[in-house]
Amino acid sequence: MKDQIWLLICGLGCALAAWAFWHYLDTYAAPTLILTALISLLADNIRLRRKLRETGRKT
Repeated sequence: MKDQIWLLICGLGCALAAWAFWHYLDTYAAPTLILTALISLLADNIRLRRKLRETGRKT
């Protein structure tokens, strides 16, 4: 029962955050999501290149 209450609270919090994101960013919401995805991809690419470089030096 306690887990169900926490799950409901978490769901309501996520719904409120999603509503606020779309409500306040309005026309800038889609570019914000795209920019966030692009930055995440670039950061992951840099991390993977460093990991590949380290792995290549060890062998």
